[in-house]
Amino acid sequence: MGKIFKENTLFFLFLILLFFLLPFFHGDVGNFLSYIDFPTIRALICLLVITTGLKVSGFFDYISQKYISKFKSERSLALFLMILSVFFSMFLTNDITLFIVVPLTLSIGKYFDKDLSKFIIFEAISVNIGSLLTPFGNPQNIFLFRKWKIGTLYFVKLMFPIFLVSFILLMLFIFFSFPDKNFSYKGKQFQFKWDKPLFLISLLFFVFFIFSMEFNFVRYLLVILILFYFLFYRRVLREFDYFLILTFVLMFIDFHLISSFSHVRKFIFSFNLNSSETVFNLSAIISQVISNVPGAIFMTKFTSNYKMILYGVNVAGTGLFIGSMANIIALRIFEKEVKRGIKIYLNFHKYSIPYFLISYLLVYYILIR
Repeated sequence: MGKIFKENTLFFLFLILLFFLLPFFHGDVGNFLSYIDFPTIRALICLLVITTGLKVSGFFDYISQKYISKFKSERSLALFLMILSVFFSMFLTNDITLFIVVPLTLSIGKYFDKDLSKFIIFEAISVNIGSLLTPFGNPQNIFLFRKWKIGTLYFVKLMFPIFLVSFILLMLFIFFSFPDKNFSYKGKQFQFKWDKPLFLISLLFFVFFIFSMEFNFVRYLLVILILFYFLFYRRVLREFDYFLILTFVLMFIDFHLISSFSHVRKFIFSFNLNSSETVFNLSAIISQVISNVPGAIFMTKFTSNYKMILYGVNVAGTGLFIGSMANIIALRIFEKEVKRGIKIYLNFHKYSIPYFLISYLLVYYILIR
């Protein structure tokens, strides 16, 4: 039970929060299901099933490990891993990407005589940047995309300016944070093995998923996916992150209830929500405190300015580690494998907070004011 709690801390925290809220809303229990955004939940389940299939296939490990020995300096290896993280997270979601690149990076540490904790930190930052570009890159984007029925191409066009600013800043941070000095590669060969049929079928399903988001047949695709993987690849369903879905369900309920408190509503409405600058700032600041997924859910209760919510919650992915679940996942994997304790969290903020502050100011002054 302790292991389950440690690996799914957010779920249990939102469950505890719900118990604290129940006395104030005990008469509304029958309406709790109506607070859940089921189209978002269905889309998220589809995406996570497919991306889990892609991950289980081993293809990305194969590609990454095949080329890893070609990089002889810290900077070149960092550029490879961060660009890989950015690209994967555009399509696989930020958390699935981390479950691929972080274990890969830890395994690389066995072949390079190097502490790779800084690489893990920058991978967490990188997946937050890559995932903000697409509607299926992270959970908050899926939610906002489904809620306001934004077209995929329009969504990418909308987010491209903030992605470009964030990506250029990431490259600058990498250039100044990783020296261009060689380190020795021990030369031990990696084992390349992947499940080609599973990868190709999952990739085809991903294409269908994009069309299902555009033309609203996600619910039918969901049934097909579950049946297919149950019949032929049950390992995918075993590795599926059920607690993430349950965490989302609790978020929708919890933050609907919190936004119903008169004092909370009065406080939020005391700001000028007709101002794009205000919505952006509130979205970013709130997400730094409660994480960007619940931050997005919370802000939609008060404004329909989805562009500024998107900008604010995505910029907030870096900064405090609580700002994004992706950060928590990356640090949790590293802490579990390396037993570094609080030190990794302190080192994370040494890079993430300056990155957040600079990216926040750049986005604010270049794209919003």
